[in-house]
Amino acid sequence: MTEFQNFVIVVFPLGLQGKIWTTILRSQNISVIWESPDVHIVETLKQLHRQSRPLPNLLILDTRLRGLNPYALCRWCRHHCPEMKIVLVNGAQPQILPSEQQWARCQGAADLLPCFHRDSLISSAVTGLREILDLLGGVPLNQRALISTLLKLGFGPRLRSKPNSCSVKSKMALMSAQSTLAW
Repeated sequence: MTEFQNFVIVVFPLGLQGKIWTTILRSQNISVIWESPDVHIVETLKQLHRQSRPLPNLLILDTRLRGLNPYALCRWCRHHCPEMKIVLVNGAQPQILPSEQQWARCQGAADLLPCFHRDSLISSAVTGLREILDLLGGVPLNQRALISTLLKLGFGPRLRSKPNSCSVKSKMALMSAQSTLAW
């Protein structure tokens, strides 16, 4: 049985973004808990501390959560649990401006990432996952497990009527994914 060495809490509304994060992290043998968006994360962290349980190595949360100011949470964590890293994800924004990223970092976030988009899922999953793995101490990327996971999620090449023929667009997407993973 494989031992989990890293523990991540993901806080996203129910939906595709949280499912993708949870699934790709688990593909890398990272222990993941997907918390509900109405969880009181500060209380959860305090309770873990009171029970002498390990805090997560990383917290990934959507910036659009209602009732939670992600920047205030970053400041609180920087003061109370500085060893835990926080990555914010704007689940609706395909690109993040450098000024937005700088603001998040000044507030105590390790980074602010954009959402995943279906058209560039493989490359954005690789980019986001590499960032997370670096934050977790340089954990090596298991490319085979990631591709397999993305294919199981239904983000690989779509088959046409003949079982072995893919569209040109699908072949190009798969070749692009392979070249992205090669660097």
